Amino acid sequence: MAVPLLEAKGLKKSFHGVEVLHSVDLVLESGKAVALVGENGAGKSTLMKILMGEYRPDGGEIYLAGERIEFQNPHQALGHGISMIFQEMSPFPNLTVTENIFVGRECQRFGFLNKKEQKRKAQELLEGLGITLDINRKVKELTVSEIQLLEIAKAVSCDSKIVIMDEPTSALTDNEVKILFRTIKNLKEQGVAIIYITHKLDELDAVADQVCVLRDGGIISVRSIEEVDRDVMISEMVGRKLENIYPVVEKEIGNTALAVKNLSRGKEFYDISFEVKHGEILGIAGMVGSGRTEVLSALFGVYPAETGQIFVDGKELKIRSPRDAIRNRFAFIPEDRSRDGLNLMGSVRSNIGITRIGANSRCRRILADRRAEARCAEEMIEKMRIKVNDQEQQVNSLSGGNQQKIVVAKWLLTEPEIVFLDEPTRGIDVGAKFEIYQLIQNMAKEGKAVVVVSSELPELLGICDRVIILREGRIAGELDVCEASQEKIMSAIVNGRPEERERV
Repeated sequence: MAVPLLEAKGLKKSFHGVEVLHSVDLVLESGKAVALVGENGAGKSTLMKILMGEYRPDGGEIYLAGERIEFQNPHQALGHGISMIFQEMSPFPNLTVTENIFVGRECQRFGFLNKKEQKRKAQELLEGLGITLDINRKVKELTVSEIQLLEIAKAVSCDSKIVIMDEPTSALTDNEVKILFRTIKNLKEQGVAIIYITHKLDELDAVADQVCVLRDGGIISVRSIEEVDRDVMISEMVGRKLENIYPVVEKEIGNTALAVKNLSRGKEFYDISFEVKHGEILGIAGMVGSGRTEVLSALFGVYPAETGQIFVDGKELKIRSPRDAIRNRFAFIPEDRSRDGLNLMGSVRSNIGITRIGANSRCRRILADRRAEARCAEEMIEKMRIKVNDQEQQVNSLSGGNQQKIVVAKWLLTEPEIVFLDEPTRGIDVGAKFEIYQLIQNMAKEGKAVVVVSSELPELLGICDRVIILREGRIAGELDVCEASQEKIMSAIVNGRPEERERV
């Protein structure tokens, strides 16, 4: 029997006296991909950080090609051919694509930086992966999906024997996902082993040879992809059976809350018109780059529209800044919670209370009243079932699902009437998704007008009342969910004529 490329035996890890990994075993074979699935907080990140040398295990052993190893830091892991693509990307924004790929591994000649050779290798790498990026662009000019592709290229460039991918498709278009899957296939053919962490269970058939379910720090099951039953796998992940991931909430749809007429901004979107009623959930579908996020950012005043009108309850508003939007009871849950929605180094209390500084301050000064802030935080933690040790816990120590609940919680404290959510379940597990869907449905039940942007069509069909489709910055179609299907939405996304607004 061939020696596994990597074998972990009985790995244990505790924090503050609480064991979070319980005797975990994991086997990786050359040219194979193991999908690691489980709820946020199941122990996936802790396990990966041990394999990458960021954490030292409290028990157990790791073998690489039959030889026992103990990494002191991630640099040693990288030197032994283990690299990782993180979900929360952290490139150097002021460096170019080329410089980010080779940071710490710069091409040199006679002791000096060889920029020409570095650029040649970067271009060759990207072309080999089928990734179209300008190697001279600075990372701060890239979109989220372009940064994700850069991170993938960077990991592949290290000639790694083992590549760990943490939610690699969370910000990618369908075409970019195909590029990634093709890259994974090529890597496997070259003998590279893949650990693939994902909450998108539909991806498993295209990627995985084995599926490993982790729950509460322990391995629940390991099966070949042919033996996986989706319903059984979900039950193993969450510890209970989910009859319907999209909760049904009775609600009343009222009069028009938000009306948008002929909204345009530069080359990003043109002549956008739609309405959302009180108690209604409107979905916006489209490829990355179709103008979905840009429309929400204009409505919230982040980058205001150049032309067009915005009406709330029949009254025209001028939204020139987020302050204007908040004053008119708008809320915006952004696509990238780490970058735009949270202070990761701050406490749970301060993150939840940030939108109420004015209401919770003494004598209207900037300094917030900690007691009032604490009361608000406690109320939202209980209401939204946010799993924390205490209010002073740093947000960066929480799971993605709990971080997302905090973003929603801080905006609910402003008592909004119109709520925009951009990719609300990006990077969170199936159990946390269910709870986010419940929150969205409850917002609508309370009479709020809700607009949801999502790349996951089943999600839009499961929680929305209507869906509009954007293509190349224009509305290419609109349909009621009762008559909708993924095929109809994709047809409008791919074939819809941007110069015409049609009803699908």
